[in-house]
Amino acid sequence: MNLFGEFFREGFFHIVDTGALDHILFILAVIAIYNISEWKKILWVITSFTIAHSVSLALSVVDIINIPSKTVELLIAFTICYTCIENIFFSSHNRYRVYITGFFGLIHGLGFSAALKSLFSAADLNLFETLLPFNLGIECGQLVIITCIMIIFFVLYKYLKIRPVVVNLAISIPVLLFSFYWMYDRLLAILN
Repeated sequence: MNLFGEFFREGFFHIVDTGALDHILFILAVIAIYNISEWKKILWVITSFTIAHSVSLALSVVDIINIPSKTVELLIAFTICYTCIENIFFSSHNRYRVYITGFFGLIHGLGFSAALKSLFSAADLNLFETLLPFNLGIECGQLVIITCIMIIFFVLYKYLKIRPVVVNLAISIPVLLFSFYWMYDRLLAILN
């Protein structure tokens, strides 16, 4: 397999792997407040996340930004916690979600860069053979995740007649509990 394909595959499986559960749950929490008919809002929010994490991924890989990975992991848990709290208590006031999610994308990109940097031991950093395909793989994996979530939402709303507010709470409350655990666990890792 060529280098481009190898890094694309690594990016794709990095995001769809259970080891990336925090990223998957963040995406789930971000779109939990939306109805299927609000697909344009979902598109804008996910695009802001994608652009932001692509920028911070690139800046981190070339060492322009360098934040310890334990700190980044704690911040990722915080982004999930904040998103869930907003979903539960302020879901009707989400007009800034595109900007907040974009900002959080910067943090998630730093998390993705740790995975990419670990792959560089066997390959030289090359924009077109390593960084670009890794990021494209992440984006494709993210699209698969979002598509699966939207299909499930469609079935819940259309066929099971579950109201979007119920789906939002059924997602946001358990994900919030996970994020509390992750923040606690990751804070302990920093302090030890």
